[in-house]
Amino acid sequence: MKKSNRSKLLGGIALFVGAIALSGCTADFCSNQDKANMAYPYEQGVVVYSSLDDIPDLYKTAGAYWSPIDGNSNVYAYMPVDANGLYSANKASFLVDTVFNDSKKGANALGYSLPSQAFFKFIDQKTLDVTVEGSAIAKNIKVFESDGTTYTPAFNAYTAALTVNDINPFKEPDYSGSYNEAEINEGSILRNYGYLKFYGGDDNLWTTYDAWVGDARFGNVPSGDRYSEAGITAANLGIANSPTEEFVTTYKYFINSKVSNQRTCIATVSDAYGTYGADKNWAANITAKSWSYAWSKGFLEGLIVYPVAWLVDTFTYSINGNLESGIGQIVAIVLVTLIVRAIVLGLTFKSTLDQQKTQALQPSLTKLQAKYPNSNTNKAEQSRLAQEQMALYKRNKINPASVFLAMIVQFPVFICVWGALQGSAVLSTGAVLNLRLSDTISAVLFNVSGAWYTNATGWWTALVLFILMAGFQFLAMMLPQWMNKKKLSKQAKTSANPAQDKNTKTMKWVSYGMLIFTVIMGFSLPAAMGVYWAISALISMVQTLITQSVMSKKMKKEKRL
Repeated sequence: MKKSNRSKLLGGIALFVGAIALSGCTADFCSNQDKANMAYPYEQGVVVYSSLDDIPDLYKTAGAYWSPIDGNSNVYAYMPVDANGLYSANKASFLVDTVFNDSKKGANALGYSLPSQAFFKFIDQKTLDVTVEGSAIAKNIKVFESDGTTYTPAFNAYTAALTVNDINPFKEPDYSGSYNEAEINEGSILRNYGYLKFYGGDDNLWTTYDAWVGDARFGNVPSGDRYSEAGITAANLGIANSPTEEFVTTYKYFINSKVSNQRTCIATVSDAYGTYGADKNWAANITAKSWSYAWSKGFLEGLIVYPVAWLVDTFTYSINGNLESGIGQIVAIVLVTLIVRAIVLGLTFKSTLDQQKTQALQPSLTKLQAKYPNSNTNKAEQSRLAQEQMALYKRNKINPASVFLAMIVQFPVFICVWGALQGSAVLSTGAVLNLRLSDTISAVLFNVSGAWYTNATGWWTALVLFILMAGFQFLAMMLPQWMNKKKLSKQAKTSANPAQDKNTKTMKWVSYGMLIFTVIMGFSLPAAMGVYWAISALISMVQTLITQSVMSKKMKKEKRL
């Protein structure tokens, strides 16, 4: 087989393996429970829960409040509405601003009728019911016997003693503000079990919600004072007051759009991660993933993606358990980069060494090209040049085709590391100079809301990281060429050599193409991957300097002999 054909074959194999890696390592690790936990912070309903004293006078005077928990005198509910009848609670902003009033795909823009206020009260009451019950079951207070009955007295005592702080996710009944300013009720029922509004099991994210919509359409209202006091009856539900299929589709579209693009679900510790909700003030509970779960997602997910994410988790929690500072995450990425690079170097040592040797031999290759100036047009010269080049490679124990082996290994590893860092839950928590490591550089770079000089959104940090990453990549690519150029400058000048000029121009365009690729990729990469890429480039530069220095000494020694 000719050398050119062999190169094409190896290149095709490399691209094929790369395509498999690209498609296989982008698997979503988020379970339906994770997605439900992400969804609830956006759509928390329209009803506000507070103590009797904290209910605004407007609603007190009108008697527009009720007790949402039977037998409980600590928690009361009201539904804030504005003069137009729209839900004015801060927690309802996503529902009103997006689901109802998105200018292109919102229900009003599409001409869909909105469900009645009674429907949204009904959904919120069902949500509170199921979350209270879920918390009681988790605490072994509500125990289902084999005959289907429950130990009611203990459950009734539990619900009667609940307070507003036991219910609400934040200290304020209707909190709105940044995540860093929020006073969180860590153990609150809605914070920890609100996901049950959407979660119906791993087979379907919407099973529970769909069942509630069906109940509303058929007027199936549970018994209990909490429903009658809220004015939720079969008469004000039914088909006419419940959402149409079109509205439900729109509602699901906007909720799904918020969670379907989220991939930060690779966690080794079940904890609250990230910032979700319309005000970015909610860390969603993400369940721990096992290695067997990763293997169920795919071969490369189990082989590379999960182990890399596991290392990030392990180092982060070991270095700094307080995820908010971002220090542990940065150090973890540095350590993971060193480990991954060491493993890749071990697997591709011979091909990497051949590549570095080839770069170090550029002066000798240039001399050969000068010896056959017409090799680009004269087949005889081209053949002799190829023979002498192969002899030079053979003397230095270089296999020119081995560079493809490095590509076959490095490209899948790069994609897998990308998938691991993009999916790591700990990287979605905390920030380094206001930059979250799970956010893409492009998303942060153009988000200059607020005073631009305050770096409130982390855009300065993203810009500096992007410049460092692109700069280090440029230096890593150009350093071998600069070193070879310096060596060539010491050689005697030769006459014009079209073959040599063509090769030089080709190498230059390849370098520029790689730089452009780096810039484009770097723009869309998570910030964590930018850190990984920058450190990898520094390692490559050190590797080049060491290898070139060793090769130069070796060649000088051979000349003396």
